[in-house]
Amino acid sequence: MSTIAMVSGDVSHKKIMKSWPGSCFACSNPAGLQLKFWHAPEGVETKCEVSAAYCGFDVVVHGGIIATILDEAPCWAIFAKLGRLGVTQKMTSQYHRPVQTETEFSVNARVSSHDARHALVRAEISDAEGTVLAESESSWVFPRLSRIASLAGADEKMLQSFLNDCCPGK
Repeated sequence: MSTIAMVSGDVSHKKIMKSWPGSCFACSNPAGLQLKFWHAPEGVETKCEVSAAYCGFDVVVHGGIIATILDEAPCWAIFAKLGRLGVTQKMTSQYHRPVQTETEFSVNARVSSHDARHALVRAEISDAEGTVLAESESSWVFPRLSRIASLAGADEKMLQSFLNDCCPGK
C-alpha cells in the first residue's frame, strides 16, 4: 500500500501530520495499509494504491480491504472535522466496480451530520476519472475518551493531544 501525496494550493488540503499513536492496520502498522489523510472542505481525502498482495481476484483489491479503507477514512474525517474519537456503530457499503491493485485511486470522507453523541459519515473510492467504484455510509458513536483510553491501554491526555493536533480549529 502506498499513499500518494496530495498537491493543492488550498489550505484545506493540508496533510494531517499526526499518526495514530497505536498500531492500526489501516493507518499506522508497518505491515498494513499505512493510509495518510489530508484535510478537505467537508472531511478528509487521500490518493493511494493498493499492492497486489492485498488482492481478492488477481489485480482486484480484496473487498475486505476496500471495506477497511471505507471505515478508516470516516474515522479520520471525524478526527479532522469534529476533534472526536469515535467507533463505528454500523456501516453499509456498496461495491460498484472493481478497484484495481497497483492503480491510483482517490478516497474521500465527509461528515454528513453529527450531534454530541453520534455522527453520520459518507465515504467514496473513485478512480482517476472520478468514477465512484465503492461507497459507504457509516454511523459512529462517541464513547467517553477515558473509556477508549482504558480499552486501548493508552494515556487519555495523549489521545486528547492527538485529536487536538488533527483538528486545529477545535
